[in-house]
Amino acid sequence: MRLMRSPKALLVALFWTVCVPAKVLAVPAPAISVAYHLRYAGVGDSRVIVQITPENPLPAPVSLVIPRTYPGGYSFVPYDDFAEEVRAFSLDGKIIECKKDADGPRWAIGHGSERILRIEYRVNVGRMEDRIRSSVESSKIRKNYVGLLGYSVFGYIDGLQAAPVSLRVEGPQDWPVLSTLNPRIVGPKGMAEAQAANYDVLADSQVVMGPGVQFRELPGKIDLLMAVYSEGDEDVDAEGKLAREALDRVQEYFGDTPFKAYTVSLELLQPHQGHDYDFSQEHDSSGTFSLSVEHATNARSPDNHNYSTLLNYAHHMAHSWVPKRVWGVGYRPFNWELPLVIETIWFNEGFGRYAGTQAIFDGLPAEERKSRRNQMIARMHRILDEAPAFIQRMPLTLLSQEASFLYAADFRTGMNVFARGFLMAAEMDDCIQAKTGGRKSLRDAFRALLDWSAANHRAFQVEEMTGIISQSTDVDVHEIVEHWMKAPVG
Repeated sequence: MRLMRSPKALLVALFWTVCVPAKVLAVPAPAISVAYHLRYAGVGDSRVIVQITPENPLPAPVSLVIPRTYPGGYSFVPYDDFAEEVRAFSLDGKIIECKKDADGPRWAIGHGSERILRIEYRVNVGRMEDRIRSSVESSKIRKNYVGLLGYSVFGYIDGLQAAPVSLRVEGPQDWPVLSTLNPRIVGPKGMAEAQAANYDVLADSQVVMGPGVQFRELPGKIDLLMAVYSEGDEDVDAEGKLAREALDRVQEYFGDTPFKAYTVSLELLQPHQGHDYDFSQEHDSSGTFSLSVEHATNARSPDNHNYSTLLNYAHHMAHSWVPKRVWGVGYRPFNWELPLVIETIWFNEGFGRYAGTQAIFDGLPAEERKSRRNQMIARMHRILDEAPAFIQRMPLTLLSQEASFLYAADFRTGMNVFARGFLMAAEMDDCIQAKTGGRKSLRDAFRALLDWSAANHRAFQVEEMTGIISQSTDVDVHEIVEHWMKAPVG
């Protein structure tokens, strides 16, 4: 993941906001389902329209919430700044008052005996991309392309986050339209429909449309759909082969198929001045890879391009297992209004990164595998050695809590939290393989953790994680965990 650098004042405000009770509005009764309708008019329009219609009209008042953060974001991103013309309608078609909260990303809607039929608003995507400098955090609209991050455009009615969702997306009549909730290649018919189990799944999806998008479908144990928009020279077929190999390696490493298909939404862009590029973001069963055109796969790609591309894909694909399907304290339940304080980012980013890289290493010849792995471990140690002394003295839980807000804004926190987690995982793997004669490895522990999570549906405590790893591998890793949870420097 990669996040925008938030102003220090915003971060200070966030810490205070966590401690100050928020004004509580009435929570509507649960509805059977909620229908979302997203429309894009066509070339020249920098905005999209979103309608939210609960199956049953809701008694006023209700609250519309637009996210200010997202899973794996570890920062503050004010998507509510780009929501415009928020309106609600009653059963008889009358417009109902919508009032924006002075501080939070909420609109108070209706009062008295009013019943709310639907809510609609526009999202100014053009202004979003202008204001948000990190390319992977912003949705985009180009002449022949629209790429939308779900959490940047879809709000929710407070109290209905758990309700099943239906989605209808409409674009220009002759445009192909894709929702990653329903990842299949569609013809140029200007419409797509999909379902989501709840708002969280909807928000962690993407919408892609336009004649500038090239689609490729590559079947496998987990089907792969490539949706590629390039402003330069890109060999989509060659790119697809790399993504297919990465997904196969990651799936083989974890050993299960928790989703039928995975979507790569790849943007290769001509950079805007002052914007950050070349970062990626994982989602529930897809990934956004927002890169500058110099990272395109083509005949002029540098010698190490394929290896670097494989690692990048595998890293973010692995996150669809870790932490999307097994996670530690703080990651869930998710709060879309405030960055969460997470104690186990070292697991999310360090163990997730280790799984992705190890999946690629396992496909290399023995000597190259050993060399590449040693190089990666040495890189992680350099990050720790070069860190400021005050970061070296931080216990891992505290460092993770700091990175909950500052992961990319002060990347010293991000680098050190994932480096320590990676090295913990690597030491475990070496110990397990040495003591079992190669009969078992950390791969067995990941699979056991995934099984535990599927059965328990909650965050693990560090003590529970340690026990599961030890039991599943027949190797006690308590001392390794205890060592890495402490500060490297006393």
